[in-house]
Amino acid sequence: MADSKRVKESYKISGARKFIGKKMTESLRDYPQGSGSIYFPVDAVLDLKDNLKAQNPNVSVTSVFVKLAAEALKEHPLINSALIGDEFFIYDSINIAVGIGLPEGIMMVVVKEAQDKDIFQISDELQDMIAKLKTKKLGMEHMMDSTYTISNMGMLEIDQVTPFLNPPETGIMAIGTTKKQLVVNDDDTTSIKRMACFSVTINHAAIDGFHSGLFLKTFKKYLLDPRSFMGLK
Repeated sequence: MADSKRVKESYKISGARKFIGKKMTESLRDYPQGSGSIYFPVDAVLDLKDNLKAQNPNVSVTSVFVKLAAEALKEHPLINSALIGDEFFIYDSINIAVGIGLPEGIMMVVVKEAQDKDIFQISDELQDMIAKLKTKKLGMEHMMDSTYTISNMGMLEIDQVTPFLNPPETGIMAIGTTKKQLVVNDDDTTSIKRMACFSVTINHAAIDGFHSGLFLKTFKKYLLDPRSFMGLK
């Protein structure tokens, strides 16, 4: 039977799209993945971002998340790792990849040694890499050797994402859009809070969901009092 679909255009997959496809195929084929999601209040993060942005226009919600994740990974080094073959590597370097949406697909820029940088250094570096990536002037050394990945989908108004691992990393975090929600507090009072969904995926061959849960618990603690973890004096 003849194919009745009219074709607008066709082309060979190549370049960035082919690379992304290869990485995602490897991720789902070779890594037993477990995911979980939880909603956290982000009022303190958004207020801090606005305050810090007045001092440095490069500060963004994403750069604050990168810094908080780096601090939490210091407390939970098993997450900052990779299983390569039968050898498990736990890294001192916390190199956080950040997904950047481009017409050709999601590309990564990597904030290296994030554990040693304050929020202003991370923000400046991140914005510089993004600008160079968009003009195809970013060197490959700034797109590789990550140990953990963050994908902030909030600007796309997506509530929740199930992220796939970025091989060979053990963990990845995706962040959904921020929405005001009615929350019942511990004392049974109610309040309106700005909430966002944080979803994590791990390599179950390397660690367990228990380890991921501990990491998220620490990350939440930092979210509620973010200024203390920005590396500022």
